[in-house]
Amino acid sequence: MMPPSCSSSPTGLAGPRVVEPENRDVGTALLIALAFVALTRFPVARSIPFESDEFGFLELVRAHWFPMHHTLFLSLAKLLGFVVGDAYRGFIVLDVLMSALALTACWWWLRALTEPKVAISATLMLGLGPLFWGYGAVAGNYTAAIFVGSYLMGIAVRTYQEPRSWHPYAASAVLAFGAGYRSDIGTFWLPIYGLILWQHRWAEALKAGVLFVGLTLTWFLAMLVDVGGWAHYREASAQFAHSAGYLNSVWNLGVVDGAVRYSVKLTMALVWTLGPALLFAPRGLARIRQLEHGKLLAIILLISVLPALGVHLLVHFGSPGYAFHYVPALMAIIVIGIGRIPATASEVKGKDHAVRRLSWIAASLTLVFWFYPTNFERPGLIGSFDLAFARHTRAGLRQPLPEHSVVAWRTANSRSGHLNPVRNTSVR
Repeated sequence: MMPPSCSSSPTGLAGPRVVEPENRDVGTALLIALAFVALTRFPVARSIPFESDEFGFLELVRAHWFPMHHTLFLSLAKLLGFVVGDAYRGFIVLDVLMSALALTACWWWLRALTEPKVAISATLMLGLGPLFWGYGAVAGNYTAAIFVGSYLMGIAVRTYQEPRSWHPYAASAVLAFGAGYRSDIGTFWLPIYGLILWQHRWAEALKAGVLFVGLTLTWFLAMLVDVGGWAHYREASAQFAHSAGYLNSVWNLGVVDGAVRYSVKLTMALVWTLGPALLFAPRGLARIRQLEHGKLLAIILLISVLPALGVHLLVHFGSPGYAFHYVPALMAIIVIGIGRIPATASEVKGKDHAVRRLSWIAASLTLVFWFYPTNFERPGLIGSFDLAFARHTRAGLRQPLPEHSVVAWRTANSRSGHLNPVRNTSVR
């Protein structure tokens, strides 16, 4: 899926065989990823919206060019809707493009940790994960978390081994884009961005910080003007924070009930994304200390997941796509645990099963996406599971959700029904 060619400068954490991809390799990887995503997403993509969020997105882009909270996501989708001649189709095209960027960034991040074949196989496995596959075929903005997170972590590892002048500026541009695409991206990935700036202190960090603030203010001020000013933005944000935050937090649901509920949801979302590959995560965690720069990697991985984990367990874990904030770290841990570590002569001589294992996992995830017997009408826990996760299958993408709520996942502000009437989504 991704080109294995690379330069001769060693930069990886796992041993001397890991080398840095050249610029032309990254460009080729993006083209291959785009072709792969287009061929696998468009055939199963929805032609009309089914879910309440999708209808909400369409209403927002009809009213504004720079809507609130997901500004760049909605603005780009509206622009693409005009280009392709259909508002909803614009969202699908954008999600295909973002999924390709996410896979390319994930591959580039893993290339800092492992050899080319393993990075390619792991990226292919992610590309075939049911949840990631599904979010590339509906109106959603969650795959951007993998793009931004993987790119920032790739820069963080590289900048602490061989700092380049472009590192903080690229990180600033990507994080500013991510903050405008989804507000939680700008919050959860800010610590990794700070880690990058700290390595480039002081002059370069200051200039990069100014770039980040300038780019963020560009879309933020455009949004304020479009939605009616600061007062309206504050009022709407406060209402959203109450409904999506407080009412769903452990302070309202209870520490045990809320935290346990969200832990189960997060675990299931990750299983629906990475499947059997998660079985190699404990082994990967145990092996980190054996790596040449294992302490640095451990710090980066920890910082990347703590902000999201704290919010998701204490405040709210909603759509399964929230789990994508953990995918960059988990992908790194999986590739470390699934094969050998080229740190000793005996391990180098041994046969590496990583590619074969990743290929089998990718095949199993493909079968789940393509043939899982989705049954939205079945009552009980399995039915709720299907409503929450199995809609991200080939069959689930084509079936409107029934009227009943997802009982097992219900929170304080859950809607009583999920079925939305089909409306005309063409651009006017």
